Amino acid sequence: MGIGQSDLGIQRPVESKNTGFGYHLGFETKLYYTNNPASVDSGTLKESSGVWENTLRNHFLLGAFDLGGATFSPMISLNYTKFTHFGDELFDNFDFDSLGINFAGVFQFGQGWTIRPSLGLSFDLNPKEGLKRQYHQISPSLALGRQFKIGKAQSFIEWSLAKNFTDSAYVSIGVPDDKLDRFETALIWGVNIPFHNFEFSPYIRFGYTNYSNQDRDDFLTNLGLELKYSFSNWFYLKAFANFSSRQSDDDTYDFNRFDSGMGAALNAKF
Repeated sequence: MGIGQSDLGIQRPVESKNTGFGYHLGFETKLYYTNNPASVDSGTLKESSGVWENTLRNHFLLGAFDLGGATFSPMISLNYTKFTHFGDELFDNFDFDSLGINFAGVFQFGQGWTIRPSLGLSFDLNPKEGLKRQYHQISPSLALGRQFKIGKAQSFIEWSLAKNFTDSAYVSIGVPDDKLDRFETALIWGVNIPFHNFEFSPYIRFGYTNYSNQDRDDFLTNLGLELKYSFSNWFYLKAFANFSSRQSDDDTYDFNRFDSGMGAALNAKF
């Protein structure tokens, strides 16, 4: 199980549209090096690899509603990502596609405070077996966040809670399909620092995970840096580096991982 399946990822606050409806369409491609694509502590799979990641994002903003002292903005997101590994034949069977569907509502209050309940569905598909489902999860979650300015920089902090109900298609005999059911909570802080056409964005995230069907607790740390150059409001290039670490009370699940690479994105708003 890679980090993408074991971690909620970066849960940043969403800026909702002030009035009316909207549609955001985006495509991002990333090419990066990882020193630990299998996210393992040791063994034959602890080898470096290249990853080519392509994501198509769709965000449907369903208006903004004045609740008196707060606004409510419902939205639906539909994302599809392809992960392709290269550079080492060990990872020929690691390629997978991921489909994510998310239903969320953003409550915005004064002084930059937000509350975001959501329901996410994600599916990992095997492209070498006709997109056969190999894993899926349903994740109800709740996030509390705040955005604020530090000079010209825009900073945010967010605390989230989530429960993940899982189903793994490929498990050993005697292992339950829902072995990966878990409760997760995380705290993330980040800042976006603009200068000319550049934007520098560091972040740090701490997470805790408790597995319902295992005697296991995990502590996760994510550190990241991103440097983005915008050619226009619809096209940018970026360089990035991420460090991920998991410390578990079951030592077999410990790992450290470093990823670094470049990417490009196209975005459109309607």
